[in-house]
Amino acid sequence: MNQIIFYLAFAFGTFASSCFLYSIVIFTQTLTVVKGYSGIVFFFLFLPFPLFFLYTGYLLDHYSKKWVVVGFQFFLFLAAFLLGGLTHIFETYPLLLLPLAFLNGIGMTTVLPGRMALLREVMESHRLVFHTIAGNLLLIFSFGMSPLVVGWIREFQSYSILFLFLAFLHVLSMFAFTLLKLNEKEKIPTSSQTELEKRLPNSEIPSLGENLRAVLGFLHMDPVSRQVMWIAIFSMLALGPIQVVLPQYVKLELGLGELARGSVLMFLGPGLFLGGIFTILYHHLERKGLVLLIVFGLSSFFFLGFVPFYEAKATSIFLFCFGVSGGVLSSLMPAILQKRAEDGLRGRILSLYTVCFQFTPAISGFFAAFLNDTVGSLWTFTGLGMGFLVISLFSFFRYKDLRLS
Repeated sequence: MNQIIFYLAFAFGTFASSCFLYSIVIFTQTLTVVKGYSGIVFFFLFLPFPLFFLYTGYLLDHYSKKWVVVGFQFFLFLAAFLLGGLTHIFETYPLLLLPLAFLNGIGMTTVLPGRMALLREVMESHRLVFHTIAGNLLLIFSFGMSPLVVGWIREFQSYSILFLFLAFLHVLSMFAFTLLKLNEKEKIPTSSQTELEKRLPNSEIPSLGENLRAVLGFLHMDPVSRQVMWIAIFSMLALGPIQVVLPQYVKLELGLGELARGSVLMFLGPGLFLGGIFTILYHHLERKGLVLLIVFGLSSFFFLGFVPFYEAKATSIFLFCFGVSGGVLSSLMPAILQKRAEDGLRGRILSLYTVCFQFTPAISGFFAAFLNDTVGSLWTFTGLGMGFLVISLFSFFRYKDLRLS
């Protein structure tokens, strides 16, 4: 029953978060502010990650993960509630979306890695890798299906109702998390503490520099984890244009309505789900690093097929294929890190991974929005796709430790 409660809390929260990210982007694209404003808002959604991730990771390592997650998820609820209740104000003063996006980002910095870190206190230790992949499967499936659900709601309801509904889902998720019973006390044993924490008084929080040195020290000693972090950065570059530019391309250049647009973009969801299922079925196989690098190359190839055909069916097919490869990538990466990270650093390692996973699309989406307004969607996706393909080939031959792991 405890595991069911966790997955329900996880599902409600991740789905609401994914829908919010998609909804605020398409909502912003209905406003006329400055060139590429949707990219700016998208950037502010993830700006808190590099600013706060080490401190939020420290909170997860040293305090009750359950209550840290519940506390920070309140920020996600508040952002959705304010946008739903005061939609007309944000339409009149669209620059207010920037602090609202930043507020939502503060919540995500801790909630995203916190849900994954909670797995260790809820699930059996020998099934940790399986549940990490299963949890990540929920995450990527929610992300992929959010355009369809949002499109369906927008077909019949206003943006105000949409955002209030997402706020309600966050309330359900927070309530479910409070019902969790943990398997063990959330206390880091002295033997598993890092040298940094042994030198500090129990009440002292390490500085940003000390936290960063502890994390980088682990990554320096473990080249496989370090290379997984680099792959997380490189592979997630493609996600920014997909989240910011592709919805605009489908609506304006293909001439589709809200529900039809969601129906095209939703093919990413089944692909992500199928990729996650493949990872669960074969997660016992060796050479996970080699699989990671091969699939990264395939995802770069699929990215090139989104736009050039100017056909909704072609966009859907390539999105589905990209989703399969993305589902494998985003399931394998946290599973590898979860297994290799030290207990006393796991929260901060997963927080750093979350920064790589989430902030990289913010940067690429920010620049892709301006590039799209300048040269159009065809050259934006072609140029970026060729760049991703070159990076994937470089990574395959350069990251020997990961390829052999």
